[in-house]
Amino acid sequence: MEGAGSVAENLVLGLDAGSTHVAAALAEAPEGGEPRVIGVGLVPSAGVYRGLISDLSAAARAMRKAAEAACAMAGRPQVNRAVISISGAHLRSEVGAAAVAVPRPAAGVTPELVRRVLDAAAEAVEPSAGRERVHVIPRSYQLDGSVPLRDPMGLCGRTLAAEVQVVTGDALHVQNHLRAASQAGFEVADYLVAVRAAGEAVLTPEEREEGVLLLDIGGGTTGVAVYELGHLFHLAVLPVGGDHITHDLATVLRIPVETAERLKRERGWAAPRLAGDGTVTLPTPSGLNTYEVSEKYVAEIIGSRVEEILQMAAAAVKRSGYAGLFPAGLVLTGGGSRLRGLAGYAGDCLSLKSRIGTPADSLAAEPELAAAAGLALWGVRAAPAAAEGGEPSEPATDAAEARPARAGRLRDWLKALFH
Repeated sequence: MEGAGSVAENLVLGLDAGSTHVAAALAEAPEGGEPRVIGVGLVPSAGVYRGLISDLSAAARAMRKAAEAACAMAGRPQVNRAVISISGAHLRSEVGAAAVAVPRPAAGVTPELVRRVLDAAAEAVEPSAGRERVHVIPRSYQLDGSVPLRDPMGLCGRTLAAEVQVVTGDALHVQNHLRAASQAGFEVADYLVAVRAAGEAVLTPEEREEGVLLLDIGGGTTGVAVYELGHLFHLAVLPVGGDHITHDLATVLRIPVETAERLKRERGWAAPRLAGDGTVTLPTPSGLNTYEVSEKYVAEIIGSRVEEILQMAAAAVKRSGYAGLFPAGLVLTGGGSRLRGLAGYAGDCLSLKSRIGTPADSLAAEPELAAAAGLALWGVRAAPAAAEGGEPSEPATDAAEARPARAGRLRDWLKALFH
């Protein structure tokens, strides 16, 4: 049960309108082959603030520009059917559960019975006024109170129970994303929460099966997703991302936002202990002179926000009730994951092996393209299921020197949340 229907063609455009960039990916499913990305486009964002549409016309223009770039790279005419991303901290994730009797226990569980129990579990979560269901995702099944099952089809039993992850969002914010895409000239075939789309592109089947934590760090938000037994166990969107780091640098160092963004990308580190002993030359507020700060001080500013993101992500996992240990570790993606040293530092804080996740297709092998690639691949995989009436398978200052003790406490706190 997904957002807005399915894609009926083998050429699909994925559109991810983020706060920093608007990304597009064009995917196709060759006859008898695996879906692949054949074109990408990445343009500066406009009309999007913290994952929400703030200027309809500007967002529509950016979407169209990114799509044109992707189609031009692929050498294909403009594709007007798209799968788009939904983001923003308005998104919420709840668990619905239900059980139904198996009419003929010895005959086994049928597709119709699975649909019935999933519908009943979804109905157990009633969105509050002004909200709507964005995703209903099967989480686990049980037969007669047995261990959690990934797929109950054909198994014998008397009672089939199911848990589903119900993601809801503010209906007006969802509508604004759809209207922006429509104004850009696209027919929206489907939509996915951005972090779920990123997971489609960067996670391996083995990681999803074993248990993995995915952080999709965008400009204005960070998506958190927990996978286990091949299913999405929990999803959350945090109201903080890479742009907050940039604005922290601009505010503390009293430099233009553009200078702060360049400083973050070229000289920034995720934690003070990772930075070198060098200095950075910056303009004074008047722009008439320059002054120097240590790289460690820059990392001190960045590290404070990184700590906040990790703390919020860990708390979101804790609230989800997930009791696993993430055997497959931590995967970071999105433009914010490019911050130097972030993967190793985050993994150290959480006592998890970690890596940067990028789409497997060489054309889209950049973390900021993860969600767009996942959207396009989702649409291509959905096409056969749609035709059959089904669904797709699823730093050198005193403050800096004092940081190690605080960082140690942070690691202890985060580890306590998970263990």
